[in-house]
Amino acid sequence: MTTTLTPPLTEQQIANYHEDGYLIVRNVLSVEETKELRRVVQQEVIRDAYPSRLKYPQPAKYTVSGNRLADPGLTAIAEHPTVVGAVEAALGQPAYLTAYVAYLRTPGDKGAGAHCDYKRWRPVGSSMNWVFAIIPLTDFDAAYGPFLVSPKSHKLTQVIDPDAHILDLNRPDAEQLAPFIDPELKAGDLLVVNEHVWHKAPAGTTTEDRCGIFNKYCAVNAPPAAGYYPYNPAALDALSDDGKRLIPVCFDKPIKTTRLLIEDTSTQASRFLLHRDVETAGWELPGGEGWEEEKLVGWDVGARIGSLQELTQTQLDLEVSWMSYIEDVEAGDGICRVYGFSDENLDLDRLAKDGYDWFTKPEIQQRLGESDAICRTVHTWHRTDIIRGKGKACHQSRTQFE
Repeated sequence: MTTTLTPPLTEQQIANYHEDGYLIVRNVLSVEETKELRRVVQQEVIRDAYPSRLKYPQPAKYTVSGNRLADPGLTAIAEHPTVVGAVEAALGQPAYLTAYVAYLRTPGDKGAGAHCDYKRWRPVGSSMNWVFAIIPLTDFDAAYGPFLVSPKSHKLTQVIDPDAHILDLNRPDAEQLAPFIDPELKAGDLLVVNEHVWHKAPAGTTTEDRCGIFNKYCAVNAPPAAGYYPYNPAALDALSDDGKRLIPVCFDKPIKTTRLLIEDTSTQASRFLLHRDVETAGWELPGGEGWEEEKLVGWDVGARIGSLQELTQTQLDLEVSWMSYIEDVEAGDGICRVYGFSDENLDLDRLAKDGYDWFTKPEIQQRLGESDAICRTVHTWHRTDIIRGKGKACHQSRTQFE
């Protein structure tokens, strides 16, 4: 794939993006590049696509995603300099690739109704600052099926309290959506779309496959509240040395456990709930063995919020309505995914029992040492340069803004 750079986005293009919620860069891929990438995606769909229950060419939407970016012919588009340049100009930050996705819709597929893709329970959709990078590999027109957007619809979603440590959003009113328009995307164009823009994809009439790249990138300072999609070493190694910076997390071990940093913010000096392990006499965060979210997630793996909610309910009789991803740490033969939660109305005395107790940050440092994993977690949680949102579990999906 060629690496010829188009001129940087102008200030007016960036201003238009923030006003309308999307921007278009024409002819990012040549005709030859587009045809070849389409051929590879079609080949990969026939070989192995999600959902596995489907058999091509049964009418449906097929997905090639995630660590499949390491497959021959699929890597270069993830780090295409024009794409990454436009994405980072829109984000106002360096970017991480949170989702590598190729969609293929076979003739007879019904398309998709109006929606936006900010979703608190999904690794690909729960960052507070992310964009779609959509590259049609066929024309997105009446024959293949257009991709329609509602201009300025991202403005229907607003941060409730910009000064809060963990940001929350209002529920958008779909009745206020502006009429959907057709950006008239041609094969090889690039459409960068804000996470809160409403869009839809009506079915086409052609007898050929509708195909495109629908990658998602988040700002490096805005981690997904549900946690990052876990890339493997093969995916990382497939990228160039420069492109490797786009991968946020990479490990060859499974996510086996999950822990929750519970913060009491009722006083100026925050306190954190720790549990003393009876066998080791060491201190740890609430949580334990986690399991994968499945409903409404599909190929987008990595969220452990639902399992951690159940663990805190069982261990502490505490209902945690939201949590936000902090980090991944090695734990034995697996990875521990760590989230955070803060509240000023916790029942401190009720929670401080059965081996649990509250500690301030200095007390944790003194007791465990500054190099301890819990100390590092607290430090990361309190970083003021990180923009965090509220993550939810799949079973809360219908009330994600309540």
